[in-house]
Amino acid sequence: MPLGTLDILKLEGNPVTYQIMFEQNAGGTFVARVEADELVSFLHEEMRVDLPVTEEAARRANTEGRVRLGDIFLEENNLHAVMEYQEEDD
Repeated sequence: MPLGTLDILKLEGNPVTYQIMFEQNAGGTFVARVEADELVSFLHEEMRVDLPVTEEAARRANTEGRVRLGDIFLEENNLHAVMEYQEEDD
């Protein structure tokens, strides 16, 4: 999958959740919603985003409410695995 933008939005509520959107620069979108305690592990383990990038993004999303990271590369097979993971949770 080509480069895209990872957009993390903090959603207030009980519990706090985060909407994760990955927009492929050439088109196409993936959206997930995870609870706060799952954010870092979901981004790193399921989406395969580098851990330092994941930790910084989670910190900024928590304090700023939203963070957008450009030029994020997700391999297509990793994205399919994430989609299957999300379908199992529904």
